[in-house]
Amino acid sequence: MLKKIAAAVFILFLFLPASFSADPGKRMTFRLKDADIRTVLQMFGKQMGVNIVAGETIKGKITMSFSGVLPQEGLESVLRISGYNWYREGDTIIVTTNKTVKTFTLQFANAEEVQDSIKPLLGSDDSISINKSYNQIIVKAGSDRMGSIIKAIQDVDVAQTQVVVEANIVEVKRSDDGTIGVDLKGISGNNRNNMVQTLNFAGRPASGTSSLYAQVISNNFEAYLSAVLEQDNYSVLASPRITTINHKEASILIGEKIGYQTYLTTTTGTSTSINFLETGTKLNLTPHVSDSGYIRMVIQPKVSEGTVDQTTGIPNENTTETKNEVLVKDGQTIVIGGLIKKKELQIESGIPILMNIPFIGMAFKRNTISNENRELIIFIKPHIVTPEYLNTMDNQIKSIIKGKEEAGRKSTIIN
Repeated sequence: MLKKIAAAVFILFLFLPASFSADPGKRMTFRLKDADIRTVLQMFGKQMGVNIVAGETIKGKITMSFSGVLPQEGLESVLRISGYNWYREGDTIIVTTNKTVKTFTLQFANAEEVQDSIKPLLGSDDSISINKSYNQIIVKAGSDRMGSIIKAIQDVDVAQTQVVVEANIVEVKRSDDGTIGVDLKGISGNNRNNMVQTLNFAGRPASGTSSLYAQVISNNFEAYLSAVLEQDNYSVLASPRITTINHKEASILIGEKIGYQTYLTTTTGTSTSINFLETGTKLNLTPHVSDSGYIRMVIQPKVSEGTVDQTTGIPNENTTETKNEVLVKDGQTIVIGGLIKKKELQIESGIPILMNIPFIGMAFKRNTISNENRELIIFIKPHIVTPEYLNTMDNQIKSIIKGKEEAGRKSTIIN
C-alpha cells in the first residue's frame, strides 16, 4: 500500500508544479513507468481542470515519457496506446473501451472450430460468439486487435482440398498352415516388380512382434487385388468410395451398433440415456495433403465383437485394432493386413432326408463346432480431387451409363 502511495506521489510531483493550478494550455514534461492508468487519467483531469469518468474495464499499467506536450495531447496518447477512447460532455471526460463489433459469415470453415482458434487473439475484455444456423462469428474486440483477428479468419476460411478414398475391405479365410496364398509383406513401395508370392502366416511375424502391418503398392495394384480375389475362401465385405476434406476424418462401419442404457444419479434424481457400442469392422481415415502432392494417411482399422451383460448392463468388447501413418503419392495403394478374428461355425451334417424327419431325425444327424481364423485385408487408394480427376470420373460415369444403355437395348431386341 505504501509503495502505491509513494508511486502516485512521485507521478504527481512530475505532473504538477509546487504552486498548482489547472492550466490546460501549459505544456508538460514527465516520465511514467508501470503507472496505474486510472491514476494517470485523474492527474490529467486535474491539469486540464475537468472530471474524468472511467468504468471498471479501464485498467492496466503504462510506461511512457513526454516532453513539452499539452495535457489533452498527453491524454489522447495514453488512451490510444492503451486501446481506449474518450469523449467530452461539458466539464467531464468519459473514457470508454475502444471496441469494434464485426460479424464474419464463413464460406468454408466451421464457425465452432474457428472460434477456438481465434480465442487466444482476444484481449481480456473482448468477446466472441457464433451463430450456428448461419455459420457466423461475431467478434467484439479492441480496434488494435481486430486487424490480426480479421487476417486470422481470412487465413482459415479458404476452400480445403478434397480427397476421394477408394477402399476394398476383403475377408480371407486362413488355412490350417496359416497360408492365404498372397504375400502382403512381400509388397514394397521400393520394389518396382511387386511380386505376388505365397505366404505362410506362421512364419511371418518375428518372435514377440505383432502381425499387424501396413504396406504401400506403387504399381500393379489390380494384379495384386485379383490374386487375392482368386482365393477360394474370401468375401468382399465392402468397396466404398468416400470423399472427405483435407485434415478431416472419415469413417466406414461394417457391422452393428449394440444399444445399452446408462444411468446418471444426482441429488435431483436419476436420468437414463441410451448409448451404442459399435462392433464389426470399422475404418477411420484422415488425409493430410502436402503442397508437393503427397498424402499422409492416418489409418485406424478396427475389428471388434461385443456383448452387453444382461445382469449389469455393462458392454464388453474384444478388439483388434491398429493405427498407421503412411505417406503415399496421389493414386498409390496402401494395404493393411494382420487383423485376425476368430469365427465359430456350427456345422450340421447327416443322412439326407432322414435327418429332416421330425423327432427321429436327431438320430441321423450331428452338430459339430468348428473354429476358423479370418484375416481382414484392407486396400486404400486416396486421390486428390483435381479438375483432371473430376474429368476422369466423368468419363468413367459416362462409360458405365453407355454400357448399361447398350445392354438394355440388346435385351429389348432379344425379347
